[in-house]
Amino acid sequence: MSLRQALWILVLLLLVLAGWQFLRAVWLSRDPMSPSEATAASATAPGQPVMTAAAGEEDGGEGFDYAPRLNAATADAAVGNEPEAFRSTLETQRLRRLLDGQQALVDQQRAEIETLQAEVAGLRQQLEESLHAQPPQSMASPEYAEATRLAEQGLDAEEIAARCGISIAEAGLLVSLARSGGHR
Repeated sequence: MSLRQALWILVLLLLVLAGWQFLRAVWLSRDPMSPSEATAASATAPGQPVMTAAAGEEDGGEGFDYAPRLNAATADAAVGNEPEAFRSTLETQRLRRLLDGQQALVDQQRAEIETLQAEVAGLRQQLEESLHAQPPQSMASPEYAEATRLAEQGLDAEEIAARCGISIAEAGLLVSLARSGGHR
């Protein structure tokens, strides 16, 4: 017998063993329950294991089957929907984690918004207080403040130019502004 023939025999034996295991698994999954197991299965909630006496044990034994069987309706439903139920459970868990992360982010942003709103309110109050505390100033620059005050008193452009050291044209502009009321 050559090495090649030995390998073919080994492969054939492995295929027979795999086929036997497959048939055994199919046969065990379709094994009908005994009448006492069916009564116990109908008394339990769907999805809960059924406690049965092991083969060869009498009812006085422990009575716990370490490989519990589900009742027929639940077993068929579980086998048919198991991958889909598992996928939907995983997807639900993933979505819950994402939702929790988004909720934490929203809470953080709300806290930042409240802080910024408090800052804006404080700045607005400071601005209003500073506006009310300062007397209204004339629109003229500080170098023209005295010239503007003299124009408001009614002096003419030549006198204002002589006293403040500005040109007659600038003094004339200040006088016309003072007369029209545009300096407020």
